[in-house]
Amino acid sequence: MITIRQTPLYLALLILVTCSVPLLLSGQSTGHRIAFNFTGQPDSSFILVRHYGNKLQLADSTYITQDGLIVFEGPHQIPGGVYVLANERRNKLVEFIVSNNQHFTVVADFTSDKFHIYSPDDDENSLFFGQLSITYKINREQTKLKASFDSGLINETLFLQQTDSLNRLIVDYRQKIIDSVPDSFIASLFRAMEETAVPDAVMHDPLKAYHYFKSHYWDRFNLTDDRLLRSPVFHPRLDYYFKQLVPPVPDSVIRAIDKLILLTGDNIEFRDYLIWHFTSEYQNSTIMGMDKVFVHMADNYFSKTTVTNTSASVLEKIKERADQLRKLMIGVSAPDIWLIDTSGNYRSFREIKKEFTVLFFWDFDCGVCIKEMDALVKLHNSQTYDMEVFAIGTNSNLEGWKDNVIRKKLSWINVNGTRSLNADFHDLYDIYGTPVIYLLDKEKKIIAKRIKAEQISLVIDNYRLTLNKN
Repeated sequence: MITIRQTPLYLALLILVTCSVPLLLSGQSTGHRIAFNFTGQPDSSFILVRHYGNKLQLADSTYITQDGLIVFEGPHQIPGGVYVLANERRNKLVEFIVSNNQHFTVVADFTSDKFHIYSPDDDENSLFFGQLSITYKINREQTKLKASFDSGLINETLFLQQTDSLNRLIVDYRQKIIDSVPDSFIASLFRAMEETAVPDAVMHDPLKAYHYFKSHYWDRFNLTDDRLLRSPVFHPRLDYYFKQLVPPVPDSVIRAIDKLILLTGDNIEFRDYLIWHFTSEYQNSTIMGMDKVFVHMADNYFSKTTVTNTSASVLEKIKERADQLRKLMIGVSAPDIWLIDTSGNYRSFREIKKEFTVLFFWDFDCGVCIKEMDALVKLHNSQTYDMEVFAIGTNSNLEGWKDNVIRKKLSWINVNGTRSLNADFHDLYDIYGTPVIYLLDKEKKIIAKRIKAEQISLVIDNYRLTLNKN
């Protein structure tokens, strides 16, 4: 991943251009040659990077030529999207777009406060730089307005009116581009930047407004155009959708993912990016129960279609992980284990007839385990709930384990995980560290997992509340 630092110089490069829309040139069909002619730029080496999801990818590097040009060229076209030119210190100098025309020049002047940037031979970049320069001028005017408001020279009504008028300038500029050259990448980019407008008819009903906003959130974002994947617009929009609009419930997340992937149509690059993104995002989610999403990705995408960058070995590992997690999903019957107790007898938690069963994986050499155990002992001894604990010691030192059980007067069922009649508990319960707590209902179905002892009461109370509602 490339880290690019934003410099104040970049903002100073922006200039105001007219909103006339030229006929976009198709550009040359083979290779690429992108040149930068900078006045007053002291650096000698440069890198070219492109946005890709939430990262920046290195695309090329070069040195300044004897005649003062920065040139990136090659025999093949490069993927379209939003690119960044940075200096050797990785400070951003200019952001620009690459589309159909890949033979163009960017000219900039660094020698005075009236820095400006333009492209004499690429219409889309001319429009792109135009909206940046308008944004720069708007920001300056808004700063002046805020100063006038803070000093009491204008009232709040006038401040809001003038601020809204300034914001409309950039909206109107982008809309004119969209209307004039609708099939261009710049139009696709500007459409993707638009906010979803909620109609007045539902604006004053929060629930209706939410559902409208959520259902129309992707209307103007063309997910069949992978150039938008290589732009800074996509990932913030994706994050907001799944973190703010989609409820953090596995089934809701799965429906949202399937809908989004369907919107990519025949664009394999965008589709496969989303498949990999969600698979990675939910493999080890911090939100309980989201492993169901990972299993869904494995079963419905990797097992049913060819996904980019998936070798046979990678596919097998995904399948194995999904098979492991599907046995431990919320609502699934917990895998049975037969382990030896302190008397040498094999015991199973299925002998417990209580309303709730706690599976507690712990190590007597683990300080965090001891803290969790103290909280669990307090809850167990309180008899607040019809609950039993099935404590699985993970340390193979049997004498040390027994000694801790006796000294701490652990009155629940104590077994040692290293003495088993069936599969290894590490594999069965995905134990890669301790402590780990699973909470089961009367039928030994998993209610919660990887929770803290202090959370058990809350989980049980919420579980009972849900049962009563149903």
